[in-house]
Amino acid sequence: MDEFLSTLSKEDSLTYELSMLYKQWGYKEYRMAKFEEYSFYSDNRDFLSSKGILAFNISDGRLMALKPDITLSIVKNAKLSDSLTKLYYNESVFRMSDSSMDYKEIKQTGVEVLGKVDDYLVAEVLMLAAKSLKTIDKDFVLSISHMAFIPSLLAELEIGENAKKDIVEFVKGKNTHDLRSLCEKCGVCQEKTDLLTKLASINGKLDDVIPVLSSLACNEEMKKACDELKFIASSLKKSILSDRMFIDLSVLNNTEYYNGIIFQGYVEKAPSAVLSGGRYDKLAGKLRENTQAIGFAVYLDNLNFYYKKKREFDSDILIIFDSSMKSETLLSLVESFVDKGFSVRVEHSVPEGYKAKNIYAFENGALREVASC
Repeated sequence: MDEFLSTLSKEDSLTYELSMLYKQWGYKEYRMAKFEEYSFYSDNRDFLSSKGILAFNISDGRLMALKPDITLSIVKNAKLSDSLTKLYYNESVFRMSDSSMDYKEIKQTGVEVLGKVDDYLVAEVLMLAAKSLKTIDKDFVLSISHMAFIPSLLAELEIGENAKKDIVEFVKGKNTHDLRSLCEKCGVCQEKTDLLTKLASINGKLDDVIPVLSSLACNEEMKKACDELKFIASSLKKSILSDRMFIDLSVLNNTEYYNGIIFQGYVEKAPSAVLSGGRYDKLAGKLRENTQAIGFAVYLDNLNFYYKKKREFDSDILIIFDSSMKSETLLSLVESFVDKGFSVRVEHSVPEGYKAKNIYAFENGALREVASC
């Protein structure tokens, strides 16, 4: 199996390995249509990470869109039952690039759980997120946050919505200097300003940070969130992966859709998050009444660039032949090599820059080795 995976690109090998991981944990593959009606995505545009939607008309006049998001489609279309709906997917989305303003295809794999989401399921999804990151690179970090802290504190402040949005951006960037200046300008009391600054600066391992958060919790939402984090830490403490999990309250998502635990994953060679997820009961409840949900996506599109595979050989065997060679004999020979597990390429001459472990050629109708490494 390792030999087979070594022949694939990073993206393809990860798709296979992650699919096997999710199957082992009881998740069922979900396949979806390429298109949805444009109005569906337009009505939920605030949830999309990219505001551009690639749309076109079909023969009956309806305006359709190439999927800009997978979670929305799954929540809308997945078949639900009294038990949990636990799904994984390998799909592409089409989003506008921030740099070029062109649309590009982004390949994703991930999991979604729909139904009654309890604390155990949150811990399970976090474990799967950590295992997914480890599959990409053993040197990874999973940053965990909770929507009860910063958003609940902002809800208590009597300041404008634009100021709250600015505070969120300062928290995301851990820009405590501008955060303090804005709070002072808006008349936020010193106590709340200090608390916001402390929360924005928190970053550490679960067991180290949770006691600090408990001491700072000033409302029922924060206290409940601390209890949830304690349960998660207790559930994950026996896993060696827990050492790669950190609490970072600067991780924030849209409060209209997300609630509870949210998280992002990073690996050593990639400059930005390669995994993102969280609990989104508000979105699920909007589309499917009384439905809770949690999940994450792994972004595969740039991993081939950051994790380039250096193959020692392009194939095990290269066979050089001329037109006098009988094709049925050559085909039979190639088939015999392939059946034994070798990779084979047939050429009239050695391609420029091509590396084969063994090179064979025909002389007087007989195959002989002309080079080997």
